Amino acid sequence: MDIELLNPDRLVDWCSLIAVPPAAIPALREMAAEVSADAALLQVFRAFHEQTALRGEWLREWAPLPFDPLVESRLGERASLFYLLAYLSALPHAWQNYQRLGVSLEIFKDTMLDFRFYIQDYYDLRGRWGYAQFPWIWRHLSSVLFRLGRLQYMLIPFQGGVTAYRRRAGASHDASASGALPEILLLADPEMSLRQDGYAYGAGNPQSESDAPAAPSWQPLFEARSDGWRGHPVSPNGRAAAQPVFLPSAEWELILQRGDTVLDLHIPRADPLNAQTCGGSYAQALEFFPRVFPGTIPRALYCHTWMFSPQLQQLLPPESNLVKFQREFYLYPSPGGVGFLWSFVFGEKYPDPASAPRDTFLRRAVLDWLAAGGEIFDLPGLMFHAPHDWGKQPYYRS
Repeated sequence: MDIELLNPDRLVDWCSLIAVPPAAIPALREMAAEVSADAALLQVFRAFHEQTALRGEWLREWAPLPFDPLVESRLGERASLFYLLAYLSALPHAWQNYQRLGVSLEIFKDTMLDFRFYIQDYYDLRGRWGYAQFPWIWRHLSSVLFRLGRLQYMLIPFQGGVTAYRRRAGASHDASASGALPEILLLADPEMSLRQDGYAYGAGNPQSESDAPAAPSWQPLFEARSDGWRGHPVSPNGRAAAQPVFLPSAEWELILQRGDTVLDLHIPRADPLNAQTCGGSYAQALEFFPRVFPGTIPRALYCHTWMFSPQLQQLLPPESNLVKFQREFYLYPSPGGVGFLWSFVFGEKYPDPASAPRDTFLRRAVLDWLAAGGEIFDLPGLMFHAPHDWGKQPYYRS
């Protein structure tokens, strides 16, 4: 079995194509030569290549990649570089699949840019070349996730327990009990216990059992009837209301429930977010996926990101790109904690507030908020409006 990227010239070509940091390429070439010259390492490498690149059996759980004991014993702290080379060796197969799907080389290169970022991030943190984001990057190599302009997307079944409804065209706004409600409405997940304030029980991740409430404050109800739905409405900032409402089916239609196909959105680092680039990317995605994967019709755009920590609307000015991005989505309750935001705002290098720098407005705001006893937790969100309406924040209209 010939593995193309064990050839030093082809390795350089592929690394250059996807913009691997140039300074990392000599280390990768050295690793390729070492693997080729060591029969035991080569055997492990070939078996891993066959398992992943050829059979598609990637590590898909959010857990560290298990390293072969022989690789660890021979290579020590360079073991992750061995597996980075193995993952990169799937690039020719990934490109063949892109061609089969009719996806352009430009999209291929844009999608694989995550390699560049995370290879550099590994070096900046540890002072040596390697890789750690193995549970993430398999999606890129398996033609599951694609970068289209500013944003990344993949098709998934919606796993949330909330249900979403749209007011039917022509339905009166004041002729029913639901007249004061907006055009789009979420009803809370009846299986999720809620705090008194309507956020999910467990949101904020109490540090100990003594910090947590003695019991969930309340449990939302949900009832699907022949003439409509009864449940607790969720506000766009992710809080469920204690007072239930009834949505008559004559005036409302169900537009999303668990199991429906959605576009799962991810946000590559570095580039700024604005309505023009995000709306343009989303328009591209709505054209791309039905064409490349015929028969797939996403019902909504879904995203779960640290940027959807609702406290950011208090920490940052309304003109902040983070706040404006968050307000494009309809958030809903989910237990979460400060860890998601912390990992992106401060990273592994600064594990706690005592060591964290105060060198940006966001970092200072987060540290001051936490020092004052404030909580931070992330929420998932949904978008139902068209790409050309990105920037209008329709769920926050009064």
